[in-house]
Amino acid sequence: MALADWGASLPEVASRVVADADIGQPHVYLRFSADPGKLGTARREITRWAGELGMGRELIQDIVLALDEATTNAVEHAYLNRSGPVTLFAGCDRSGHCAWTVVSDCGKWRQPKPRTEPSTRGRGLLLMAALADEFDVTSTVSGTTVVLGWPLTDYRQAGGDRYGFAQVS
Repeated sequence: MALADWGASLPEVASRVVADADIGQPHVYLRFSADPGKLGTARREITRWAGELGMGRELIQDIVLALDEATTNAVEHAYLNRSGPVTLFAGCDRSGHCAWTVVSDCGKWRQPKPRTEPSTRGRGLLLMAALADEFDVTSTVSGTTVVLGWPLTDYRQAGGDRYGFAQVS
C-alpha cells in the first residue's frame, strides 16, 4: 500500500502527520507481519533513520525505545491467536521542526486486565508518553494507532540533541 493511501486510512492525528511528512528527507515506511522476529528490523530501520537525520545518541535511544514499545504492543496484543500487519512510519514534518512516528495495526484493542500481583509488564503506554514530547493513541474498530513526536529545532540549532549532548558522527 502506498504511503499516502495508508496515511489517508488512519485516524485524524496520524493522517495529518503522514500528510505533512517531508518524504524527500530520510524516512521509514515498513509494513510487516505481527511476528516478534520482525521487531529487530524495525529497531534497525529507526536507528538508521534517526542517525541519517543527525540526531544525538540519547534522543535516538529514546525514539528507538518508544517505537519498540509501540511495535511490540502491536505484535503482542493486536491479534489474538492470528496474524496481521503492523505498519511503521517515521519522518520529519515539512517545516523540519519535528520528528514523527506512527505505528498502526488492524487488530482489536484489549483493555489491560487488573493485576492482583506486582508485575514489570503493562507499562508500555506510560513509557511511550514519558519518552516522547507528543503522544497519542487512537483505537477504533479498524485497529490501534500510536503517534509519537519529538521537536528537532532545539538540538539542530545548538549543534547537539535536546539533552545537550553533541551529535555523534
